[in-house]
Amino acid sequence: MKVSTAAISLLLLVIITVALGSKTESYSGGPYHPTECCFKYVIRPVRRQWISGYYETSSQCSKPGIVFITRKGHHICANPSDDWVQDYIKALEEIGVTRK
Repeated sequence: MKVSTAAISLLLLVIITVALGSKTESYSGGPYHPTECCFKYVIRPVRRQWISGYYETSSQCSKPGIVFITRKGHHICANPSDDWVQDYIKALEEIGVTRK
């Protein structure tokens, strides 16, 4: 079976692009995974009664973030400079919920 040079070149280009893209996305300079960093923030406030905890993302992430954990175990990224996020953190700390 003959494989053309163009086909091999295209295959190599795709492999290199995928490899570089995934390394760029997942590299954080440490043991952190992309799931522990926020790449987008939630636009609207989440209902406070749904929140069971929170944590701050690593300083090694490209964007700062607060991750709220819902009672169902979902992780929601929020902008730490938003007023509602600061209010939620304060309210959680007042009832004894600490960072996870």
